[in-house]
Amino acid sequence: GYSSSSSAPTPMEVTPVYEHLPMKGYKIFDAGIDKKGLTKVIAKIREFNSAIPSSDALSSNEAGEILDSLSSTLAVTNRYHSSTISDAELAVVRKMIAKWGTKHVFPVLDLARMMILHPDATSAKRRGYWEETLGAALDTCMGMRDGVVNEVAVPMLTMRLVANSYKGGSGSAGAAGILMDRILACANACAPSKNKNVRLSVATAVLNTSSYMSASSTPLLASAAHMLDVIGTIVGSGKYESEPFIRSLVALGTTLLVSGAYGAEAQRVGKGRGIGSMVEQASGQHGDKACAVAKEILGILS
Repeated sequence: GYSSSSSAPTPMEVTPVYEHLPMKGYKIFDAGIDKKGLTKVIAKIREFNSAIPSSDALSSNEAGEILDSLSSTLAVTNRYHSSTISDAELAVVRKMIAKWGTKHVFPVLDLARMMILHPDATSAKRRGYWEETLGAALDTCMGMRDGVVNEVAVPMLTMRLVANSYKGGSGSAGAAGILMDRILACANACAPSKNKNVRLSVATAVLNTSSYMSASSTPLLASAAHMLDVIGTIVGSGKYESEPFIRSLVALGTTLLVSGAYGAEAQRVGKGRGIGSMVEQASGQHGDKACAVAKEILGILS
């Protein structure tokens, strides 16, 4: 029951409490992490491996035993607390993401999306690995330039890989934190996509980025304006379904509430761009929750 304490608390400045903000935790893409899903992905990788130049292809051992062993480990999710991923298994995935072009890399991005949720694959000592591997994935996606809005597989899976990276161990989350400006630039390029699965993936990557910012104890190196660029692209496109639209609004509100200089800069830029009224106008067609989040954003910016 409720008990009143005898000593009254010292009065202090009340921090407003919001119902929908900030975002806590992460939304992930974990479909297909089982024997059936992995068998399909590995089969596609092997099919492509035989079609690409031998200088970039996997050796028979890499394409055989190493991929078999990796997929066997990833399929048994209830053993993740004790199972391990070897450096050789990680190296194969990085090699393909770095060397295979946009036509062939998508099943590898899908495999990486699954692998990044394994705690041993993403432990602190593997941060350098994920900086390189996520960096290579972002380069491939950005390399599609304006054509990225018409593509589905590479932008969708790159954004899902990014979204999951924050949920992995401190190695992958720390790597994503370092790459934040590049992640947001890639999200901004993919945001006007003509495909709803890409749009949901972009919104989720942006939402998880904001949640990571909110929880981060170290000062953020990224620019607050970049997050507002992406939200502006999403809201301004008029293409977003309600679920990804709401995720984007929560990302914006979470960014505005980040403590210290980053949040203050986000609020200053947001006010300068009139993002509050833009969000308020757009949220009407997305239901009660969108309107409620928009109202909280307006409260922060007022």
